[in-house]
Amino acid sequence: MSTDEQRNATPGFLKNGGEMAELIRNRDWSDGLGPLETWPAVLRSALSICLNSTFPTAIYWGPELRLLYNDSWAPIPAGRHPWALGRPAAEVWSDIWDVVGPQFLEVMKTGKGISTYDQLLMMERNGVPIESYWNYSLTSIRDEHGEIVGIFNQGNETTAAVLAKRQAQEEIARLGRLFAQAPAAIAILEGPSHVFKLVNPAYEALVQRTELVGKPVSEALPEIQTQGFVDLLDRVYSNGEPYQGKAVPVEFVLPSGERQMRHVDFVFQPITDATGGRVGIFVQASDVTEAAIAMVALRESEQRFEAIVNSIDQMIWSTRPDGYHDYFNQRWYEYTGVPAGRTDGAEWDKVFHPEDRAETWRRWQHSLATGEPYHVEYRLHHHRSGDYRWVIGRAQCVRDESGKITRWYGTCTDIHDLKVAEEERQLLLRELNHRVKNLFAITAGMITMTARSSPSVAAMAEALHGRLRALSKAHQLIQPAISSGSHQGETVPFRLLIEEILSPHLADRAAQLSLAGPDLQIGPHASTSFALIFHELATNAAKYGPFRDADGRLDVTWHMDGSSFNLQWREMVARSQSQITAPTLEGFGSKLARTSATHQLGGSIDFQWLPGGVSIALSAASDRLNT
Repeated sequence: MSTDEQRNATPGFLKNGGEMAELIRNRDWSDGLGPLETWPAVLRSALSICLNSTFPTAIYWGPELRLLYNDSWAPIPAGRHPWALGRPAAEVWSDIWDVVGPQFLEVMKTGKGISTYDQLLMMERNGVPIESYWNYSLTSIRDEHGEIVGIFNQGNETTAAVLAKRQAQEEIARLGRLFAQAPAAIAILEGPSHVFKLVNPAYEALVQRTELVGKPVSEALPEIQTQGFVDLLDRVYSNGEPYQGKAVPVEFVLPSGERQMRHVDFVFQPITDATGGRVGIFVQASDVTEAAIAMVALRESEQRFEAIVNSIDQMIWSTRPDGYHDYFNQRWYEYTGVPAGRTDGAEWDKVFHPEDRAETWRRWQHSLATGEPYHVEYRLHHHRSGDYRWVIGRAQCVRDESGKITRWYGTCTDIHDLKVAEEERQLLLRELNHRVKNLFAITAGMITMTARSSPSVAAMAEALHGRLRALSKAHQLIQPAISSGSHQGETVPFRLLIEEILSPHLADRAAQLSLAGPDLQIGPHASTSFALIFHELATNAAKYGPFRDADGRLDVTWHMDGSSFNLQWREMVARSQSQITAPTLEGFGSKLARTSATHQLGGSIDFQWLPGGVSIALSAASDRLNT
């Protein structure tokens, strides 16, 4: 081998040394360690071990502790690599020499090795001191004479692990503080025997025990064994499914022997390890005894309230300050027949008569805006009858100390019967006034009609006297309806009723009147209604129709058709009279007849005006005839 080849050949102790071996071979070592071929055998041997190690390894050689290192160690000096190669340790590690310098000098002096773990070194990186942590060892290197000539160094950075551990410890400490300060009672049970591993003060206060840690639940709290809670823990542990209980009654036995019942909200949550295996149960419990007692009291109060408001006949409701209906008592739902909750909010007006909704809503909005009491009458759909019945609605607001409205409370009262009775009373009063006027007209008509057909004053007086008696008798038939509300009376033959009412107006009964229909007996209410109708029709017939002249004629027929009674009233005027024309307006008498037919008799009355007279169709519900 030539001299050049020998000079360029890699020394044996650098073989397989990686990039650092090349850096070492190509470096000019005249500044410290001298040419490679002059390096002592012990250095060469130690460096061979260093370069071939996969673990971060460095050698500090000689009195100046000149630095040599392998590829794995090269990242440690970071930006100082490769400048640090061959430099004195004090120069390379000037930023941390106050820590590592004494350690190096101690090893060089005594030869005793040093190992340190998670050593804090404020190492400068990118010009900024950075907190870093290291595991490393320092071992003395001796020559063949036993003299200490260097230090063998191995180590690695543990900064990430130290910081992670610190963070974990801080988190554990934080959780521990939270655990201890948590208002809920918390415990951690370990293993299938449910041994207390950790409890917080709130848990000790709940169970009135201390020194729980290390004991199984069945031993620490034997009284809950018979209440099924240990079995429940066993199920949670075995199936891995959490369990939650709300206001569960639990009986604790206090150290004094006293038994105390508490209501507890609790959660049993399985704890698993990294492989998913169950290792314990997390327990969280909250004492809700006072709240449970208050809830029971509230429920009892609500039940009493419901019992009271559902025991009266009135419908009761309440709303929020904005008028949102959120409560109706049972009477409301029974009356309207709607499902519970269907009329909440603003849906309540759907059961009102369509004609009454606008006015009712206007008054309700006015009360909401002003706080004034709500008072309105309207028709409400009645579920049982299918009719709209008159109801009076009232409501008052409730205010807090500042005067702000907090709720509205209202009632609905059925006044339909009173309303109808009042309408009937007013109608009868008007009828009485109308009838008095008609009596004068009827009397005058009878006098005129009687005078035309009487040959003498005596005959006229006798005929007129008889007709007045008949008129009086017909009036007696409707007396119950206009005499202080009395509704007592016997049934009346229907045919007799018609004859008695029509007889005062007839000059020739046989020629002027034809009655055809089955014999019927009708009750006092029905007879009064029919009497009012027939009297009105007879009065009109005497004023404008066939009874104005002896040649006029009236045919009345009636029959039963299932549940309906039907009557046909057919007037035919004398040929000498002018033809009858339909009135342009409905008078009081016609209104009276129509009201009696529809409201009292549950039927209808229709007028058909013909050239030779009027045809009237009257119907009534058969079940109204006997009332």
